[in-house]
Amino acid sequence: MTTEQFDEQLHASAPAVHVLSDTVADFLLNRGHAAKISEIASQVGKRMGASAKLIRQTLSNNPQFVGEERRWNLSLRTLFHRPLQGALQHTLRLYGKPMNVAALSNEMAVLNARAPEFFQAMLPAFLVARPTFFFLTPDHRWGLNEWLLDTDVLDEEELMLRNFFGEVDAVRPLLEEIRAVALPKEADYADAALRLLETLDRPLTTKAISFALWLRDKETFDPQAAFLALLSDGRLHQLSSSMWMPATQAAQVPTSLQKLSALADIALEEEEQWEGPYVASPEDLNEIFDFLVEHGRPQKLSELVETIFEYSKASSRYQSVYDGLAGTLVDDPRFQLVGQQTWALPALVPTEVLQVPESLLPETLDATLLTDPETDAELEDEGLDAKLALWVHDPRYEDFGGEHEVELSGEATLDETRMPLLFNHQRMGTLKLRQADMTFFPTDTPLACVTMHGEGVGQFQMWINNEELLIHGLADWYRVSNIPVGSVLTVRRGEEPDDYYISWDGETDELIAIDEERISVLLDLREQAEELNWSVYDIMCRVLTAVPEGLHFLALWTQVNVVRRTPKRVVASNLSSYHCFTAVTGTERWRLDERKVEQGRKKTKKKFIIE
Repeated sequence: MTTEQFDEQLHASAPAVHVLSDTVADFLLNRGHAAKISEIASQVGKRMGASAKLIRQTLSNNPQFVGEERRWNLSLRTLFHRPLQGALQHTLRLYGKPMNVAALSNEMAVLNARAPEFFQAMLPAFLVARPTFFFLTPDHRWGLNEWLLDTDVLDEEELMLRNFFGEVDAVRPLLEEIRAVALPKEADYADAALRLLETLDRPLTTKAISFALWLRDKETFDPQAAFLALLSDGRLHQLSSSMWMPATQAAQVPTSLQKLSALADIALEEEEQWEGPYVASPEDLNEIFDFLVEHGRPQKLSELVETIFEYSKASSRYQSVYDGLAGTLVDDPRFQLVGQQTWALPALVPTEVLQVPESLLPETLDATLLTDPETDAELEDEGLDAKLALWVHDPRYEDFGGEHEVELSGEATLDETRMPLLFNHQRMGTLKLRQADMTFFPTDTPLACVTMHGEGVGQFQMWINNEELLIHGLADWYRVSNIPVGSVLTVRRGEEPDDYYISWDGETDELIAIDEERISVLLDLREQAEELNWSVYDIMCRVLTAVPEGLHFLALWTQVNVVRRTPKRVVASNLSSYHCFTAVTGTERWRLDERKVEQGRKKTKKKFIIE
């Protein structure tokens, strides 16, 4: 699509573009000063479905706005050194809708370099004293009488000359269309205006609508009453330039703007070429710094290029800007690379992602508190029974205290990974960064911040501490999505670096799943274990007492970890070392034989104890 073809699409979608312009004008008016396109796109475009490129094109074509370097402002703020009445009239003319005293005072303060309070005190009386030029609405805003139809005439020809002087020939075809629409005598001003707008299917000015009403009610028509009736009716949407459209059409604007934005990203690419690579200026870096401060969180470089510099990935300049910024940001101490392409300010890195919560770390009981100092002693693999050594080394269930145990079959290079959710991580909103995940997530920087897309919460940021081997930032997703202990989570790579998708399809790993009722019982055991200094062996006995049929090694380890964080090897060693723990024949379950508790430890295992 060419620029000319896109301009044709803009013209065809003029009402939607008009609404976009008005919304940007409202944003700038309330803001009180100029804004960057990226700020306007964030505050206005995101809500209305308009891209930064479409917004820039819209503002460039509209005399309501003026560009100031890389910022945009209302052109009414350039009307310096005008008499107050003229400045007020021109301000209302450019804004195109009634304004309250606070807004007018702010604009007059900008133009005259005075405090807004000065104008707030004097403007009400000033405006009231000039009823020929200004009128007050019931909601305390001021409008221009020139928006209203002047009906102080002898005949229609004089009305045409008074209201459409200099454009009679241009508006006559439209007025003939308006004349052809029959407006019911019983319809009030708003009903009649809505019928007229829907029949002609285009926005109309207050004067054009008033002309139709005057034709119907020549003797009794009140121009100001008609304007106020339209202003107060929710079925009508007021546009700037004193124009109106049905509110139902205004509600469809985001859909139109989304389509225009897609076309804009294709059609509005810059034609001029650089001589050589892009070089970031100090102003560019300052703008990135300000953007990060304003948003308060890390940003992907691709988003910075598209949002601040307004180059889409389809632009011929995109890669040059991306590469130039990547090379420059590295040398600026204000910025920290957190991932493959994500940048942060050091001060904005959350402190909680810099360390591992104590509840996730293995707890070691003081051996002097135990009757037998070899209680909970770890055994070498040769001393472990059955298949326990395989489970100790299984990379899927890696947790703190077991990193050195992991045995990988090879480097994973898949586009997705599956991660079982252990109890303590579900409670803390974390995941263990396993050895198996090191090639899946970005691990070239000490900290990485990735953009995660999760069902139910949309887009959020997840922090990966590559030094502490912990993933932070999943608490809200766990809560909103009601993710239980034992869930098997699927994480997939996105289309670009530092972009991921996380989901749970309802699959549960039964070996580590624990229902909330059982968790509550185990948490009661935790209090007793802390108070009475139970060993892991004591905890295992009490956990298995409640399950006569026995538990799989992983299920036992998982439940023990609710009571006290314990490495897999400790649980496996105790199962292998004590006569009272027996494997259920033909299964991988272990149960407690209370008759053998008094037999204590197996003497044959002593030689396998790791010193």
